[in-house]
Amino acid sequence: MRESVKHRLIGGAVLAAIAVLFLPSFFKDRQQYQVDTSSHIPGRPSITAVDFNEPTRPEGIEPAPAPETMFVPDESESVTTTQIPPAEDTVVGSAEAFSTETVTAASVPVVPLNPQGLPDTWVIQVASLSAQAAANKLRDQLQADGHKAYVRAVPAANGTIYRVFIGPKQDKAEALAIKAQLDKRLKVNSLVLPFKP
Repeated sequence: MRESVKHRLIGGAVLAAIAVLFLPSFFKDRQQYQVDTSSHIPGRPSITAVDFNEPTRPEGIEPAPAPETMFVPDESESVTTTQIPPAEDTVVGSAEAFSTETVTAASVPVVPLNPQGLPDTWVIQVASLSAQAAANKLRDQLQADGHKAYVRAVPAANGTIYRVFIGPKQDKAEALAIKAQLDKRLKVNSLVLPFKP
């Protein structure tokens, strides 16, 4: 009989411990919270309206001319020629000082233009390669030699072709001279072609 009383006492202690642990949280969840309904928005500021007067046009001001007539020189004005010194490597006589020349329209060289209104320029096609890495390597080698080299990718039937160019050059004779040097040094047969942007 004492064993059963002992078991009942232990069971009652366990239930009391569970009640101590969980009943406060149960009643805490059922508490009602008070909501603060007071407004925290500040009151309306007091602003006084300011009236602005309409702008008035000052007297004695002439209206601006039409845009088409602005910055047009008069036909009576003559265009002045500019005096510029010659290049530093130009020597007049053995011990004479540098002289100045008058630049006129007749002394400016005339550059022939193509139908697009651009001067004719030339490029040297050094090689056409199927591998982009090889084309880039050749371009870098030519740039290291002081040439303005670049690569263009051209789509073809069996893949992309990478062409390596030098230029553009305004003087075709200069382009032909570079072609001759490259053909001899790189053992290639380069082409001199019109430059197409």
